[in-house]
This record gives sequence, structure tokens and C-alpha cells, in this order.
Amino acid sequence: MKLVKGAKMPDFTYLSPYAEGEKKFSEYAQGKKTYVVFLRYFGCTVCRLDLHIYAQRMKEFEEKGAQLMVVLQSDPNLVKEEAPLGTFPYEIACDPSQAVYKQFEIEPAKSMLKLIGGGLMSAVKKMNAAKKFGFEHGEYEGNEQQLPAMVLVDEKGEIEFSHYAKNLVDMPGVDEMLAKL
Repeated sequence: MKLVKGAKMPDFTYLSPYAEGEKKFSEYAQGKKTYVVFLRYFGCTVCRLDLHIYAQRMKEFEEKGAQLMVVLQSDPNLVKEEAPLGTFPYEIACDPSQAVYKQFEIEPAKSMLKLIGGGLMSAVKKMNAAKKFGFEHGEYEGNEQQLPAMVLVDEKGEIEFSHYAKNLVDMPGVDEMLAKL
């Protein structure tokens, strides 16, 4: 089922790099405004940049009464190894089986060319920014052609905003995310 504005956010389970057993989205959200960002996997250079930017600007989300969860198609042990507890000031949700992506119909691109789509210049710009921060590609996991997505869930558990990316870099930036709060 696609996540659409106005719908109730379905609950889902995930693995945390920092806790044993499955966790539930509803237990994390606890009636707080929550952005859920679906990226590819921890080793993806562009995703590493996004994770860094979110961490740098997390205080701005908190000042607006919101929290953040980033879903990755990564093994929780790999994330824990490369990013120990405390690295990120938001929830990392691991979905190595890609069950949550399938549940919410967050599809991969049909090809690597379509993954870049009309965003070639933006992708190159983002890759260069990632390299300036020293981010390099890590382990390959999940679906290499996975497209990202994002939803904003309100305090009542309803989806206020939904975005399914058309290419790798077709995602709202932090300024746009904050403006929706």
C-alpha cells in the first residue's frame, strides 16, 4: 500500500542497530510529529551525506516539535559497527529484508540509468559534496536501484506529507522538510 497524504500511517517493524529484537514504528512515534525517510543503505555515498546533514540539523526538527527516523536496507550489525550508538541523534531503522519497502510500495528504479533519471547534475553535485565531507562508498547492501521516499506523520498518526522519489536525488531538502512542520 502506498503511503498517501491523509491516510493513517500503518505500523511496521524494524531492527535497530542499537537494541535487540524487533521494534515498532508506533512505539517510536509515540504521538509525536515524525518524519520517516526511506533511503537506500548505509554504504551509499549519497545516503551517508543525507544522514550527516540530518544529524547536523536535527536540533531544528526538535525545535519544531518533530523527530526523525531514517529507514535503511542495511544489516543492523554493519550500521552499529560503522556508526556506534550516539552517532546519529535520530532513529535508524534497519530493514535488510526490504519488507517495509515492499509493504509501502517504495519501488526500485527499473535501471541504474533511471535511478539517476533527470537528476544527473544534482547527483553529481551531491556526490561531490559527499566527497568534500570525506564520505566514500561502503559495503553494497539492499537493492542498488532503490528509490528513496519520505513521509511526515502527525501527532495523530496521519500522513501529512508523502513523497516517492522519481530518481536518487528527487527528495525534499531539510529546509523544505522544516517548512512543512
